[in-house]
Amino acid sequence: MGALDVAEQAVQHELRKSAPPRRALTPRHAFTLWSGDGLVSAVEHALPLLREARPAVVQLHAGPLALADHARAAARAVRSALPGVALWVGVAWDGWVDEATEGTVERLLERVYLPAARVALGLGAELFVINSEAAGKLHPGEARILACAAIDAIRAECPGLALGHTAYDQPHHHPEERDRGGRIDDDEEGYPWSAYLGGAAARAAGVRLPRTGPVDIELPQQYAAPPKPKDRPQPMAGVGSLQRRIAGSRASFARAAALGWIDPAVPVLGYVQAHHVDARDTACVGASQPLALWAAPTRIDADGRRALRVLCAAERRELGTDPGETDWPVIRAWAQGRVGAAGDGAWGPRSTAAAATWLRARGLDGDGRFGAELLAALQATP
Repeated sequence: MGALDVAEQAVQHELRKSAPPRRALTPRHAFTLWSGDGLVSAVEHALPLLREARPAVVQLHAGPLALADHARAAARAVRSALPGVALWVGVAWDGWVDEATEGTVERLLERVYLPAARVALGLGAELFVINSEAAGKLHPGEARILACAAIDAIRAECPGLALGHTAYDQPHHHPEERDRGGRIDDDEEGYPWSAYLGGAAARAAGVRLPRTGPVDIELPQQYAAPPKPKDRPQPMAGVGSLQRRIAGSRASFARAAALGWIDPAVPVLGYVQAHHVDARDTACVGASQPLALWAAPTRIDADGRRALRVLCAAERRELGTDPGETDWPVIRAWAQGRVGAAGDGAWGPRSTAAAATWLRARGLDGDGRFGAELLAALQATP
C-alpha cells in the first residue's frame, strides 16, 4: 500500500474535526474489579474493600459478552456502595481477533464488541478500555482490521464515550516492525501499535488507521512483580522496582514515538499491579501521578490493599486524620514521592530537606519534618 493520497488525508482530517465531543476523563486513581468467576462475583467479593478504600474511579473488567450481560448489575452494586463513583469499563479484547477480516468485521462488531460499548455508554461510563495483547501479536493483520473498525464504530454509535487501550508497557520489546530499522510498512509482522495510538510514520506509510484518530488514553501495563518461578511462590518486587519499571516504559514509549509508531500526544496513565509489589513503591509513584490498579478480588494482596487505601485517602485529603492508622510507612513513602525523595518509607534528613525545599518553592512555611502539618500541605497543594 502506498502513501495516503491528498484526498484521503483530507477526508481523515474532516472526520477528526467532526468527531463528537468526548467526555473528559477524571484525573484520579482507578481500581479494577475482575475475577475468573465473573463480574458479579468480582463485585460481590470486592465490596468490603471498596467501602474501606473508597476509590473515586472503579473499572469493571470482563469479556465483551459478559459485560453486555452483567455490567449493569455490577454497576448498580458499585454505585450503591460508592455513591458518586466514576465508572470505567474494560473489555478483554483478544477472544475473537483472529475472526476479523474485511468481510466479517462488521458482523463481529455487532455480535461481540459493540454491545459492550453500548452498555458502557448507557452506564454513563467515562472510559471504555480495549485490553489487547497476545492476539495482537499472533494475528496483527486481523487485530488492525478489528481495532480500526471498532474505534470508528464505537465513536459513531457511542458519542462522548472516551476510548482507551491497554497492552504491553515496552513497545520496543513487542515491536510493530522487526526489520528495516523499525520503519513502518504494510507487512503486519508485529503488534499493531499504530492502530490504537496513531503515529506520523504510520500515516505516511498509508497503513490502515482509524479514521476518527487514535484512542483517547493509553494505559501501559507497568507490571513490576518478578516472574513466578516454577513450583515456587510468587516473589515480591523490592522497593524501587516499580519506579524503575515505569522509567523503562517511558523510555520505550519515547522510542516508539520517535519511530512514528505512536502519537506522543496520546495521554498515558500507568496500569500497575495491586499484588507482589511493595505498597511503599506504589504509594510513592502514585503521589505524583494517577494510577490504574489491577485488580480485586482475584489479584490483590495486603500490600495492594495498603497502597490503595493510602492513595484513595490522599485524593480525599484524609491522610493523617486517623490517629489509629496502621499504614504509616506507606503514608511516609507517599509523602516522599510527593516531594521527590526516595520512597522507602523511612523519613530521614534527606526527606526532610526535600520536603523543606518543596514547601519553600510553593511559598509555604515548614521545616520539612514529617507530621500532620506537612501531610496537610502535601495533600492540599498542587
